[in-house]
Amino acid sequence: MMITAAQASALVASKPNSIAPQTPSKPDNNPVEESAKVAISSEAVQKAAESEAQSNEVESAYRLTGPATLLSSIAPVAYQMPEALINEMKVRASEEATRNAINSQYANAHQYQTVGQVLVNGKLFAEVNDAGGYGSIQNSIPGLSDAPLNPQDRLKEIAQAVKKKGNVEIRYSDFVPGLGGQGGSAAPESMLPAFTARNIHEIFAEAIGEAKRLRSASLPQSE
Repeated sequence: MMITAAQASALVASKPNSIAPQTPSKPDNNPVEESAKVAISSEAVQKAAESEAQSNEVESAYRLTGPATLLSSIAPVAYQMPEALINEMKVRASEEATRNAINSQYANAHQYQTVGQVLVNGKLFAEVNDAGGYGSIQNSIPGLSDAPLNPQDRLKEIAQAVKKKGNVEIRYSDFVPGLGGQGGSAAPESMLPAFTARNIHEIFAEAIGEAKRLRSASLPQSE
């Protein structure tokens, strides 16, 4: 906040007790204007300087540093997706939700079963289910194949990968408390209702193509 001499004089006049009374002095042979007789404290000067610096900092953050483009020169164009495509998206979303619900119910009724565990020094390290899937106390086990393996081969692969960690044992029975969260298999495709709508990617591809066609048609033709 910048304070002019006139503003400071008015402030002092409105608050007569804000400045200690001064003893009369001899008349000055070179009198100055009344507004110039105000004494500004060093604190007020410092605050004014700080305020000016902050103002300059804010202005510099929004100062234009590159070429300017008038907003009036930009002509935004919006394209409405055809109603038929919107309806098809709704149908597809509904069909996917129905299939997901059936898959979830089927998985709950057909939980994967543990067929083997890998123990290291007597403690559970990993377990494998009847679908060949596995879980581990680690986020990942280095050295395992990404290829689908049967449960027995997966157990052997895990045991081989952790053989340097200690005494490794593969169990096919008398399991220790497992990891839980085995999940279940998805429902067979024959149990799921068929899709009548295209997938979302195909619908959007058509919508984008239509938008491009309309935009090309709206552009002025070059001579």
